[in-house]
Order: sequence, then C-alpha cells, then structure tokens
Amino acid sequence: MERQYRHTASRRRPRTERVRTEQVRTEQIYTDTGKKTAGSYTDAAGSSLREQKIQTVSLRELARRLKRGRVERDLRVDNVRGALIILVVIGHFLLPLYWTRLVTNLIYLIYVFHMPCFVMISGFYAKNICKKGRFRWGKIVQLLWLYFVFKMMVHITEGMLAGRLPLFPDFLHESGAPWYLFSLSVWYLSIPLMRRFREYPLNAIVIVSVMIAVIFIKYFVTVEDFLCIDRTLSFAPFFYIGYFYNQENLDSYLAGRARKGIGILAPLFAAAVFFLTYDHLMLYHIVVYGAQYNRYFPDLFPWLWLVNLVWYLIAFIMSMGLIGVMPGCRMRVLTKLGQRSLQVYMLHRPIRDLLQYFGMYEVLSAHSKLTVLLVVLSSALLAVLLGTDPVYRGFQHIRTAPDRLLLKLGAL
Repeated sequence: MERQYRHTASRRRPRTERVRTEQVRTEQIYTDTGKKTAGSYTDAAGSSLREQKIQTVSLRELARRLKRGRVERDLRVDNVRGALIILVVIGHFLLPLYWTRLVTNLIYLIYVFHMPCFVMISGFYAKNICKKGRFRWGKIVQLLWLYFVFKMMVHITEGMLAGRLPLFPDFLHESGAPWYLFSLSVWYLSIPLMRRFREYPLNAIVIVSVMIAVIFIKYFVTVEDFLCIDRTLSFAPFFYIGYFYNQENLDSYLAGRARKGIGILAPLFAAAVFFLTYDHLMLYHIVVYGAQYNRYFPDLFPWLWLVNLVWYLIAFIMSMGLIGVMPGCRMRVLTKLGQRSLQVYMLHRPIRDLLQYFGMYEVLSAHSKLTVLLVVLSSALLAVLLGTDPVYRGFQHIRTAPDRLLLKLGAL
C-alpha cells in the first residue's frame, strides 16, 4: 500500500513542477585513474573528464556546461561573414575582366574593407584558442593543413593558366588567396601573449601600438610575400581589434550613438571609393593588399604612413557600418554562408581558374554593364551553391582529416 501510494503521489504532481524538475542523465565516462584510455572523452571546455558517477542535472545547467569555455556564435556576425564571402567571390571573379572604370571601382569598393572585416571577425572568434590556460595548438595544425590543401589546388589551376606546372608548389611564398590561412595561424600563435592585455585600456594601447609599428616597420622590412609576412603585418591590427572586441562591446556599439555616426560615415566613404578610385586613387590602390612600401612610386614614399593610416580608418568604419546595418536574426542564406565561409573561400578560386582556362573571360566584355552585372550575380549564386549541404559534407572530410590524430594528442 505504501509503495502504491508513493507511486500515485508522484504521478499526481503538478505538470509545471514536473517540467521544472525535468532532469537528464549525463553519460557515464570511464577512464583509468592514472592514464587516459583511447576512448576517453572531453567536456565542452576541452578538459579531460575523470570517472564520474551517473548524475542528474537540469537542462538549463547542461546547456550552460556545454557552452562554458567557448565563444557563442552571434547571428549578426555570421550574417556579416556570409555577406563578406559573397563579396570575396565577386571580387575574385571580377579580377580577370578588363579593368574598365566600373569594374575597377567595384573591385576596390570590395577590397578596401572585405578582408579587414573578415580578419576582425576571425579575431572575434579566436578567443577560445586558449582554454583553462591551455593553448590549443591543434588549431594551428588545422589551419596549416588547409593552407597545404589550398596551395595544392591553386598550384594546379594556376599552372594550367600559366602553361607550365612545376612539380612542387612554393609553400614559403604566397600572395594569393591562401595567404589568409597562413597568416591566421601566425596570429593565433600570438594569442598567448596578447591575452594578457585583454582589459581596457591595455587592449587599446596594444592595438594602437601594433598599428603604428606596422605602418612604420614597412619602411624597413621588404620581405614581400615570404611566409605571407607582408599581409600578416598589414592586417594584424584588424585581427587584434576583433580579438579584444567582445560581445559586450558589440552590444554596446549596437545600442549606442557610435552606430548612428558610423552609419553615416560608412556610406560616404563607400561612395568616395566607388566614384574616385579609377580617376584619382589608383596611385594608392595596392594599399588594400597590404603591399610593402617598395612597390609604390618613389614620390609617394614620405606619405605612405598616412596612406596606410587612412586605409585603416576607412576599412574599420566601413566594416563597423556593415555590422551595424546587418540584421541580428537568422537569415536563410547569409547565416549558413557565414558559418560555412571557409569552404566557399577555398573552393571558389580553383573554379574561377578553371573557367578562365577554358576561355570564359575571352567571351565576356567588361565594357558591357550587363556583362558585369551577370558576372556579379553568377558569382553570388556560386557562393550560395558552395555553401549547400552536399558541398559541406564533402568538404568536412577534407577539413577534419587531421582531427582524429589531434584529438588523441589532446591538441584540440
């Protein structure tokens, strides 16, 4: 009777109480006390779990544990990244066209800010490279693996375009699209040092110091594209801006007056770049590639520090302007593209080279505005297609190739 009474009472608990006390069981994980087994697991923060008893936790507590130690994705930032990867594809497909006024202005409207903004977002999401005082060096290996794969792909397609294919690519020099992956690995390596300066005003001092150092060190460093040092240096300030910029800063910017002011300045700068580049700014155009100063005309040499400073300012304001106007909700196309931008970045370039090899650009006339519009729309469509699920599943096999070994080594 007593057992039956208890059973009946438990069934008659109010529904709200049953929902409030809903619990889940965590998976029981066995490890040897003195060593990890091959089947040991890691928790969401990356630390090894010791043998645990089966325990019950609330759903809210479980979600909190899973999110602990990682940077949560911001849908607004993902949407911005989705828009940026479309611009990357458009810019790369416009480059082989004859540079008319329209094509030139479109290219530099994109190039003046799209990679600086991309690098900022990469810095924003780089905060979890160190977890519980442990540097996750496996992330560096992942990037270098993708750099190797990307270099091999463009080595083949660029060799086809050039009419000769060397046996091995030059991994030590890179000025094309793969530079971003190598530079990102270098910036990651600097995080154990930079994370000591995360608090204001130290972070602001670091950003300004890096910017000033980069602007003036290029007067003396002429390494060009060796180990991507030219672009690694030039884009480093944007990475550290993103790294020191946290979610609280972003929310404050979106709710404050700065967003309105930048919302006015960004379109003005964009209009100036679009309408003035071809006729007045081509002397300085290579600044958007992070070029070394020895590539400019000698007459500009004394003023190149100012040229770079102006570019930093314009790129930052246009980047923040895009972030400010981007919706913060899930968008069917942009959000998915933003979360899968890496595969689009790596796959679109060989496709463009192959289309160029088979003569696509020989039949396109850049003097036709309709043709330019067609290239823009086709490029955007290709970006969307490269972000679809079948491509994602296939790319994952390439991207995660070293992950099993890195997990065994505890590097992730």
